[in-house]
Amino acid sequence: MKHLLKVTGWCAALVCAWTAAPAWAEDFARHFALQLDDGAAYYSVRLPAAVYAASQRNDLGDVRVFNGAGEPVPYSLEGPREPARTPPTLRPARWFPLRPAAAGQAGAPLGVTIAADGSLRATAAPPGRAQHDTDLIDAGQASHEGRASALLIHLRDDNYQGRVSVESSDDLRNWQPAGDAQLLKVSYNGSTLSQDRIELNGAHARYLRLRWLDGAPYLESIDVEVQAAGAGRTQLADSQREWREGIVARAGPKAGEYFFSTSGPFPVDRLRLNLPQPNTVAPAVVYSRGELGGAWREVSSATLFRLHNGDVEQNNPSLQLPPDTDRHWRVVVDARNGGLGSGVLTVAAGWRPATLTFVEPNLSLTVVRW
Repeated sequence: MKHLLKVTGWCAALVCAWTAAPAWAEDFARHFALQLDDGAAYYSVRLPAAVYAASQRNDLGDVRVFNGAGEPVPYSLEGPREPARTPPTLRPARWFPLRPAAAGQAGAPLGVTIAADGSLRATAAPPGRAQHDTDLIDAGQASHEGRASALLIHLRDDNYQGRVSVESSDDLRNWQPAGDAQLLKVSYNGSTLSQDRIELNGAHARYLRLRWLDGAPYLESIDVEVQAAGAGRTQLADSQREWREGIVARAGPKAGEYFFSTSGPFPVDRLRLNLPQPNTVAPAVVYSRGELGGAWREVSSATLFRLHNGDVEQNNPSLQLPPDTDRHWRVVVDARNGGLGSGVLTVAAGWRPATLTFVEPNLSLTVVRW
């Protein structure tokens, strides 16, 4: 059974899934065929990127659904719901610098003992920096309060850039991968750039082990971020995000000014700004507007950076925005220290698609093929 999803407007292209288009097809700019299998009471489809790109309205009010006979089908279009975000709790953690482990070593490492309540105690002086490649973390009570969503590593070093991997365990014998990250702390123009967060996979393990792949830094403190039950819905929402990659921003008439378009009313809630030159640091402000000639409104600001340290490259994280359906975007970079240099600024825009739902007697959907 075939349905058709159509978008009204003034697009020039016409894509049909049939050889002889019916007369009403001329009223629509684009046509998208839905292949539906029988067996369910209703159909629910995530709206594909091509429909956003074809729509001429920010509210998707030009989308229509017809059946194969050309009859309109009632439908609802629902934007993604933001999951409830309970603020996480930070709990300080104790950590123990370790020497490289001997082959086959299990249980508590040298210089550390386990008390009856599972807490760790140091029994020897910490190793020197040259002998130190691992830190063992006792998450303590935080491991029982909820899901450990992240570690926040506060560095004492004024300048550091390096990779770290994290493993988790409940018994100090069996270890599982728990996350990895690139940490950064660097002074720039009187301020400090830092990336001190390591996202974890949600393990409830009591112990965590940091393996420093580019040399161990001096640590000031470590916090465990604990997320209450239900935070998994936020992770699911993030996994459903789609991305439009490789958007090229063109330079504007003013120094440090760049423009790009998403080419559709995508409800953008993430932006990745990819700098053209390594070892670049530049404050930037991001604006958007719905129509050409409209007033720009500020939507975000951040310090953009792309830094190299040997084989390690560090980039600023994605910008997080409230869902924004504006098509036209402007980035203004502080050009007093050279701006972004030569090359092209590219952008990736991320969004969570709306869901299209419709019902028709005697039809059902188990598999949707666009």
